[in-house]
Amino acid sequence: MAQAKQIDRWWQHIAQQQQDNKRIGILLADESLLIPVLQSLPASMQQVNITMGYPLQQSHVYSVLKLFFEVQQEMLQHQYKSVHHTIARRWLEHPLCDAGREDLAKLQEKILRENLIRVPVTALASLSKASALLFGRMMADMEAFQRLREMMELLIQLPVAKSDHMTKGLCTTVWKTLQQLEPLFAALRPQPDLYFMGSLLMKQLGSLSVPFEGEPLQGVQLMGLLESRGLDFDELIVLGANEGSLPRIKPPDSFLPDNVRRAFGLPVPEHQDAIFAYVFYRLLHRTQQLQLVYNALVTDNSTGEVSRFVQQLEFESKIPVHHSKVSYQVAPDAWPEITVAKDDAVMRLLSIYHMQESPKTISPSAINTYLNCRLQFFFKYLARIEAPEELEEAVEASAVGKVVHKLMELLYTECGSTFNNAISKVAVQWMQEHKERLVNEAFRLAWRRKEIKGTFEITGELHIVRAIVLQYVDLLLRVDEDYAPFTLKSLEVKLDESFTVPIKGSMKRVVLSGYVDRVDEKDGVVRMVDYKTGSDNPSFHSLEALFERDGNKQNKAAAQTLLYSWMFRQKFPAQRNFEPALIAVRHLQQYSNQVQLIHKAADEVVSHQNIHTVLEAFETQVRNVLAELFDPTVAFDQTPDVSHCQYCDFAGICGRG
Repeated sequence: MAQAKQIDRWWQHIAQQQQDNKRIGILLADESLLIPVLQSLPASMQQVNITMGYPLQQSHVYSVLKLFFEVQQEMLQHQYKSVHHTIARRWLEHPLCDAGREDLAKLQEKILRENLIRVPVTALASLSKASALLFGRMMADMEAFQRLREMMELLIQLPVAKSDHMTKGLCTTVWKTLQQLEPLFAALRPQPDLYFMGSLLMKQLGSLSVPFEGEPLQGVQLMGLLESRGLDFDELIVLGANEGSLPRIKPPDSFLPDNVRRAFGLPVPEHQDAIFAYVFYRLLHRTQQLQLVYNALVTDNSTGEVSRFVQQLEFESKIPVHHSKVSYQVAPDAWPEITVAKDDAVMRLLSIYHMQESPKTISPSAINTYLNCRLQFFFKYLARIEAPEELEEAVEASAVGKVVHKLMELLYTECGSTFNNAISKVAVQWMQEHKERLVNEAFRLAWRRKEIKGTFEITGELHIVRAIVLQYVDLLLRVDEDYAPFTLKSLEVKLDESFTVPIKGSMKRVVLSGYVDRVDEKDGVVRMVDYKTGSDNPSFHSLEALFERDGNKQNKAAAQTLLYSWMFRQKFPAQRNFEPALIAVRHLQQYSNQVQLIHKAADEVVSHQNIHTVLEAFETQVRNVLAELFDPTVAFDQTPDVSHCQYCDFAGICGRG
């Protein structure tokens, strides 16, 4: 690409001179530079004659041909029932897909909604005629030729092909080539299988090209180096003058060894070098000025050395050679800091949280998001920018937590009904025995979409995830067994409580909301139980540290559990004996199955005996955070801690992704 950009500088130099009747040429020693060169031609270069053909290998038509054989191989391996979603989407999103937009949108939505890792072939084949050819089952491998010809006939009728002569020409060329190759492949004995036939066919088709239309006697001539034999130019630029491209180092396409070729006078590499040498040196006879451009970058495909012909010119001839080094500083622009001031428009967005009627609620997750990054809160809760929905091929850590929560809910729902909410050690043992029966249903409801009916089949690596979920649930139930007997009060309890916050000099009401995983009671003490499957632990340094933005003393899980406790106290003021319980599965052994919160600074656990004192101080901290949220002088800015951006959905907007 950098070599192609030199054409503009070269052309500006020529444009300053008298161009009338000048023979001007752009030669490509490396013909793979054709597309970058076409994209880099200056607008003032109005007449260009391209003698090289547009390569099929760099077209959408070639990608359809390649996709055809990939689809057939994929279906063959899976009994023609389904294909992987990545292969299906390559067709659904292909520019030459002939299916209707509504049908495409419906199927893509279904793939996301039902999280289809493998897409049924029947759903794809019914989309359109070309889809039927692509995803239909072949009775014989040689049927591929007929199918591909029919597909080219369909593609050539598409509006995009009718308006694009290049696509139309490529489809026609492929159709003719397939017609010529079919009898040759049919005569092979034994008959090649689909994989081998596809490899040979794609290699043959990959060498095809379609000529451009142009006037060979006018304008700038753009051609390959060997096409210039016998032609004279006044002004000339040669791109790709690297050793390996000039001359081109390519072994002969022959099964005959080198010594046999030499013995019978057949072409050998030296002949190829001689042809390149003749064409190159002949260009020097008439040209007034010649620019040779090469890439000095060392890569797997290039040594970064200039052609031996250029070095020979410099050391063995009297032709003056001037060297100039051109380098481009390719570096991304620095991303500007993003700050959203709380102007009238933003304050109106915030006002939905303190409306008189039906205000929007603030969850513990929203508060943690605000503490994590003010700008992230703005994007997610005020601007309501939604992250694009993606197919979950593997169960991530967050999804594992959802499945564990759902399995515990299913177990306690059935157990509470069976044992009349009296959870004894026998009841916990009953749940241990029934967890494997309900785990697939937990996957269906929590990881997959709820609207999907039927059973959920565990396949592939999901067996490992299933084992992890069962292990986590086993640990949770062991903690409950040690605590039993107790009474199950409720599951997935929703709490919505008012909270007063100073906003513009007056106290306004906002609503805090959240869901408690489980509420139980033992010996007159009510517990708000929250399960955690991540890196959370029940220990926190101080109440102030729960709300700090810098440092590593935050504990989001502890803050969330305390906020649930505060809402519980507001909802049930008569219930004085209660305490939070945080069951952090991954830290049970470290804390000796401790589920009560540990307040390090006070050197105490948070229990029903001191919960009210803790909540008074906690309430003050929450009010300070919410007061800042509604303070018009505090803008929504980016967090200075870039580590917070690692899993942020909006990191790309900020340039931190």
